[in-house]
Amino acid sequence: MFRKDLLSIVRASPSDDEGLSLIEGTEEDGWILHGALHSPESGETFPVRNGYLDLLRRRTGADNIANLTNFLPGAGRGYEPLWRVRSLTLLTGESFPNERELGIISDLARVERGGRYLDLGCSAGLYTRSIATDLGDGGEVLGIDISPSMLGEAARRIRKSRAGRASLARADAEDLPFADESFSGAVCGGSLNEFGDASRVLRETRRVLEPGGRLAIMGILRATTPNGRRLQRFLSTGGIKFFDPDEIRSMLTHAGFDPDPLQVHGAVFFAGATRR
Repeated sequence: MFRKDLLSIVRASPSDDEGLSLIEGTEEDGWILHGALHSPESGETFPVRNGYLDLLRRRTGADNIANLTNFLPGAGRGYEPLWRVRSLTLLTGESFPNERELGIISDLARVERGGRYLDLGCSAGLYTRSIATDLGDGGEVLGIDISPSMLGEAARRIRKSRAGRASLARADAEDLPFADESFSGAVCGGSLNEFGDASRVLRETRRVLEPGGRLAIMGILRATTPNGRRLQRFLSTGGIKFFDPDEIRSMLTHAGFDPDPLQVHGAVFFAGATRR
């Protein structure tokens, strides 16, 4: 499903001045359940199906092998129960349930009712669902990802949890298909390590945030132990990148953000920043 009131901010091409319009399909209480959306400037059409708006259509949007693994059958269904529920506990060496992580992200993003939020690389929608639940009917959140498997699972979990105004779109975070200054805030859970060009994603995020908008990121730092460095060298062959704290601060600053001090827990960092 996709919120109809979000169509005004979607841009099929960066040069477009207008959003999309519904040319066929089914609507219910402000939601587009399925159908086809039209760009009046490019003439292209984009489907709403399987619970999300597909803005990439035949393009994968993948930069590396790590991205492509999320396209495998079952990747979306297994992601949260097999990995996400225990990932931060394993990476930090301390008890770190999802609820603790979600609280940190919500505080860093300063989620407030009435706002519109973007979840970059939403995977199965953990952050998207949490923000939607916090907002209720007093705001909306849009989760984007390139993987149909992940988005399909995110849609299933959103329906099951009956989260608030949560929409999903298949879109590339390196070329965000949204108008300037469209969002109050943005969040990113782990995907910064997998983007082909993380600096470009941050610049694009800055563009679509309102002045003073907040960005909250959870990611993985470059290892400091020999075993950790060996493992990360292997993972980097698939396209995953790891960052030093100074590198994160530099990327945020050069992208047009004022970064907060990093919060570090073992190999995991949380970064908050304000859009200048």
